[in-house]
Amino acid sequence: MTIAEIARLAGVSIGTVDRVLHNRGRVAPKTVETIMAIIDEYGYQPNAFARNLKLQKTYTIGVILPALHSELGYWRLIYNGVMKAVKELAQLSVSIELGEYDRLDPKTFLETVDRVMENKVDAILLAPLLPDETRIMMDRYPQVSYAFIDSPLPCEHRVITVAQNPFRGGFLAGKLMALSTAFSGGTLVIINTHKAAYNASERARGFVDYFSNKPNYTVREISSPSQGSAEEALEQVYLDHSDVRGIFVVNNAVARFANHLALLGRKNHTMVIGYDLVEQNRTAMLEGKVDWLISQRPEYQGYTAIYQLYRKGILNQTPDEDILIPIDIILPENIRDDNSYSLQWNGKSQEKA
Repeated sequence: MTIAEIARLAGVSIGTVDRVLHNRGRVAPKTVETIMAIIDEYGYQPNAFARNLKLQKTYTIGVILPALHSELGYWRLIYNGVMKAVKELAQLSVSIELGEYDRLDPKTFLETVDRVMENKVDAILLAPLLPDETRIMMDRYPQVSYAFIDSPLPCEHRVITVAQNPFRGGFLAGKLMALSTAFSGGTLVIINTHKAAYNASERARGFVDYFSNKPNYTVREISSPSQGSAEEALEQVYLDHSDVRGIFVVNNAVARFANHLALLGRKNHTMVIGYDLVEQNRTAMLEGKVDWLISQRPEYQGYTAIYQLYRKGILNQTPDEDILIPIDIILPENIRDDNSYSLQWNGKSQEKA
């Protein structure tokens, strides 16, 4: 409903409706009551394009991500979703300011945030992978709106989180492991190369919780961000335990360890589960090195978070409650044919197991 339509129904001028909407000037209480009753019944959404054009204002969203080429291109997929939304909203004066940082060097995160904020951004979209630094950022810049993707992070002063429940994802990985293995017990290994990340630690916790009442299984965790030490630790686990039955990699580095496992000749009796349908993981799965993948719909996360910030910043609407991403289970059968599972999100529902 437009201002003109509200004015016609209320029997007043457009200027009177405008004064009520923006709390300007004096309007008789009875008239205010009539206008607000019409708005409550029919709704009113301002013309965001016209308002921004009049103000010559661009709504700028800072997008803070790890280097797009890192982690097998996972962050590039999120960025693709961001750019899809931005292209759709370009005529509404929505733009982004991208900042990339080195996830293994936390000080580069705050340096990147400060650099992006120099461009007077109105909101920030980020994956809160570094909890302490994220909270410092929010204390330093409390005036902007924040949207989290990829991982939840318990804290206040954020508009929305668009992410999976990481504990449930880890719990599901444990269930898949137990259902898939031909053994009724043994040693299971969690590999967590980014232990500081909330979602990684929660996935590990969910996996452990699933096996907490299954005494025949022992769960070991390997935590290291360095390139070689995690592989060496994995080799040591095999030396120490003759009954290793499964490996759960809590992020998209699963191809790295699946390939190493194949080199060790240990895959035949080891179930491998990890995250994300990046190209390397897809190849490893088709080669029989990875048994299950859990998809987080990264493109959809980026796309949806931009729209939620737009709703708040341009339309003055209350964003949705936190949006939980479904836990998509990927098997070789999902991706056996080149066209059966698209790596690029196209706005339609993805194929699931």
